[in-house]
Amino acid sequence: MATFISNAFSISMISPLPPQGRTVKVRPISLEEAKSLLREGYISAVGHPSTAQVMSALLGVDIPPNRVSITLQPGDRVLVFQLSVRLAEGQVLSKEEVLDLYEGGQASFALVEVMDQ
Repeated sequence: MATFISNAFSISMISPLPPQGRTVKVRPISLEEAKSLLREGYISAVGHPSTAQVMSALLGVDIPPNRVSITLQPGDRVLVFQLSVRLAEGQVLSKEEVLDLYEGGQASFALVEVMDQ
């Protein structure tokens, strides 16, 4: 079982594709629960440096930017920091802008878990 941390989630992350025989559970989690998940170790798949900086500050751990593709197997989970607003095409946010979105309730944490059916 691996724990990933990311700023996005996509069905294409689930193996095999199409993800036949897989169940995906998604639930919002608090900042405190997010912090406790990361105590067990994690792999960063956060593609944007400013988002990684904000996540590091909020979670109290080093989240290095790491623009990689991940493949999830049953038992894997992903802590996702999700914006609830759609950015303009090509828009890149600063650390301050990402933090403002979080503090304004326009970004939150969710836990995605992949299981066999």
